[in-house]
Amino acid sequence: MKIAKHGGNIYEVAEKLGIQPSEVLDFSANINPLGVPTSFRKALIENISLIESYPDPYYQRLIQAIGKYHQINPNYITVGNGATEIIFSMISALKPKQALILAPTFLEYERALAKVGCEVHYYRLKEELDFIVDEGFLKALHEEIDLVILCNPNNPTGQMIHHEIMDKILDRCREQRINLMIDEAFNEFLDCPDEKSMISRIESYKNLYIIRSLTKFFALPGLRIGYGISGNLDMLQKIASVKEPWTINSFAALAGEVVVKDQEYICCSKAWIDTEREFLFEGFQGIPQIKAYRPAANYILLKVLDDQYVFLQEKLLEKNILIRSCSNYENLNKSYFRVAIKDREANEKLIRALREVFYEG
Repeated sequence: MKIAKHGGNIYEVAEKLGIQPSEVLDFSANINPLGVPTSFRKALIENISLIESYPDPYYQRLIQAIGKYHQINPNYITVGNGATEIIFSMISALKPKQALILAPTFLEYERALAKVGCEVHYYRLKEELDFIVDEGFLKALHEEIDLVILCNPNNPTGQMIHHEIMDKILDRCREQRINLMIDEAFNEFLDCPDEKSMISRIESYKNLYIIRSLTKFFALPGLRIGYGISGNLDMLQKIASVKEPWTINSFAALAGEVVVKDQEYICCSKAWIDTEREFLFEGFQGIPQIKAYRPAANYILLKVLDDQYVFLQEKLLEKNILIRSCSNYENLNKSYFRVAIKDREANEKLIRALREVFYEG
């Protein structure tokens, strides 16, 4: 199991460089650069007295807001301190013995599976297929597997599983009595998020568990708020019965209630990501020393094509730019890097910096 280091550690980088964190241009964390929605800033000021009381231990208003956001029964929702808590709590409740995950994929799945003593199997995505899940994945779904975890769009590859293949995976898992967990933490960044989500399938597939996050799209990483969705009410009750109280603070709960209703922010963010995703991807096409994998989400996987440039992260740090090395992902190596899509000024700075690095090299 690779070490579960994540992007966004600008404090460590700033200390190493001897500068302030604000001076680091951070492409390692996949957060909406439009920043915290104004609607929440206003609500936070108006409700500052919330800090004087305990949060509702059942988070009823938050769950009702999420239910309305997805137009689903609130009873299908469990909330937690970020998507990571939901991942750990669901896996703890399911107690799988044999699990199948993609390689590469989000590193916290392995940690959560290891915590319950589960044996992990990898489906190694093929670089020649741009790390896309193909129908060959279906052959890996057999009766010895009792949990499959899919990140969709996948992190760090940015690739989506085709809808037809996902439906086949759902059916195959139900036939084999396999629980299927789908992490849709980056779903809101997709061009057609509702169409590409599996939330509409939860009532038909009681073995289906969906993970969602409000951290990335709504720029709330400091508050930590995520939720899980499933039509399996017995399992949700099991999760609730062992869950610690008040894992979400009052301001995080308030944020969740407010931001999912902010249609102006949601629409502006979608328009921005569509434009900047294409701009940054096209910019990478003009740099022959790297390969960029066309993304579906708000980050792009890069591969350095010449071994003399595998120190790309260090070279960019000299310019106070931080990108995410993917060397600690299963099935990737030090030639791979992930970059978040940011605002136009930042994206232009990154493209210029990359050209300078390769020109100097």
